[in-house]
Formats: sequence, C-alpha cells, structure tokens
Amino acid sequence: MSVIEFLPERRRRRSGNTYEAIRLQLEHIFERRGLRCFTLGDDRGLTLAHAGHGQEAEVMAAYAPLLATTTNRERRMEIFNRIRSFVPDASESTVAIRTFHVDGEVLHLCVLGEAGVQHTDLYRAISGVRRILGQALQAA
Repeated sequence: MSVIEFLPERRRRRSGNTYEAIRLQLEHIFERRGLRCFTLGDDRGLTLAHAGHGQEAEVMAAYAPLLATTTNRERRMEIFNRIRSFVPDASESTVAIRTFHVDGEVLHLCVLGEAGVQHTDLYRAISGVRRILGQALQAA
C-alpha cells in the first residue's frame, strides 16, 4: 500500500467571498513586507480592495491610472505633488504600481512603502488576484 503525503496548506486565512479573498491576499503581503498601503484599483481610479489605511488606499487607487500611463517626468512630478497633499510620504521611491488585465478589465496594484519598495511582491499579488478572480468567474 502506498501513502500519498499531502503538504500542509500554506495559506492560513481563506475566504469563499471574492472581495474578502483578495483583501486577505493583499493583507498577507502588506503584513509580511511592512508596507504602509497596498491597493487594488480599477482603471477609473476606484478602490476594489486594500490593506492599510483606507484614505491613503483611496488616494493611491485614484491616482494609479494616471501614474501608470504618464511617462513625462514633469507631469509625473505634478501628479506626485497632488498626491502628497493627501499622502505626504508618496514619491517615486516609495510608490510602485503594476498594471494588469483580468477578463478584459484594466486593474492597478499600488504599493506605498519604504524607499526602494520591492516589485516582486506586486507580481505575487497579481498572480493571486488573477487566480481568485478566475475562480469567481468559473463559479458564476
């Protein structure tokens, strides 16, 4: 008789609710990396889920589409100046944004952390959000 060994579930907190599952995904990385804010927003600037301070999350989600599409250095600095009126620590070195698509929708993950924020966690979160939303679409 052979025995199949099961690995322990690595995710500690789970939810069948899509919104809650995404929030838990963001909170896991938020806590692990000691971030200040981790936000998922849509292309209209609306907050879909976040970990961290709610007001900062909403500001970051609102400006993420602008920052994601603006390449002009002066214009980016103007945007950051506006953001700093709400989130004083926001800067090129403390904010990272990654844009991705799920089922034809444009989404933005935005991290506010210490200077030199890690981009690898953004890619891990993107994979998690895609997985969670994919499961929700299959269940519908």
